[in-house]
Amino acid sequence: MKYLVIFHTFSGVLYLEKYMKKQGIEYETMPAPRELSVDCGVALTFVHDDFNKVIGEIHVENIHRIYEVDANILVYENN
Repeated sequence: MKYLVIFHTFSGVLYLEKYMKKQGIEYETMPAPRELSVDCGVALTFVHDDFNKVIGEIHVENIHRIYEVDANILVYENN
């Protein structure tokens, strides 16, 4: 499954990137879609079976499961 992670802060992006590299998980950073966030401005996408195993205790704004281009479903939100 492919996920899009939205962050509150840029330090969250850096932390998750470091973790992904260490675990050998491929990812891509990109500008966060404006309709999903205005906080940090950076998003990260990755493919994995279970986002909970990847994200752990990293502070993220929300996570969306991407089904196809321009179609996603919110699967986690940190209020």
